[in-house]
Amino acid sequence: MKRIAIVVALALIASTVTTFAADKATIAYLEGDVTMNGSPASIGDPVFAGAVLTTGPDSLCQIVFNTKNIVHMAAGTVLRFDPNSLSSGATLQKGAVAMVLRNLAAKGDQLRFSIRTSTTVAGVRGTCFFVAVEDDNNTYICACNGSIHLDGNGAPMAQNLASSHHQEVRVTRTASGLTVNPAPLLYHTDADVEAIAARIGEKIDWTRIDK
Repeated sequence: MKRIAIVVALALIASTVTTFAADKATIAYLEGDVTMNGSPASIGDPVFAGAVLTTGPDSLCQIVFNTKNIVHMAAGTVLRFDPNSLSSGATLQKGAVAMVLRNLAAKGDQLRFSIRTSTTVAGVRGTCFFVAVEDDNNTYICACNGSIHLDGNGAPMAQNLASSHHQEVRVTRTASGLTVNPAPLLYHTDADVEAIAARIGEKIDWTRIDK
């Protein structure tokens, strides 16, 4: 899996930052072959709950919702937003996403956002994180700057991640269940995460855990 292409694309569009209405999800930027529900997508298209977005080879797509939340889809990614609410979660069917979430609706002590893969469900509060589906049995997850609670998808498993500067694990499905093992920093860098945050006017403080 290639490293996510972020920095060059963000430099090209630094002067075109747009403000979006609260709770409205919009495609803020794309490159290459990007479809939504099977049809070609364009910058400015609204993204409704339940939409399936797909990026082709050497393509990318960025979605902004509730002004201060951004989803970066790497090349070769298939992402479905859950049908109930954009701010309640998504399903990563293939590929990789990086997210900076800074303006989620408060729900008491409940986790505010979840992203589901074939092996795990990652629940987060406002945070910066990266998730990659390496194959049907392996999911790579990085708490880049923040806290994530992991639950198993289809098998018992629970683990918390919290880091001010990247904590990476790989969740693997085996014949006996799910395992969680430390992993190296892969597919993304500090500069990538910082560039995504800059897209919504945010900065990453690598000295503290974002909550």
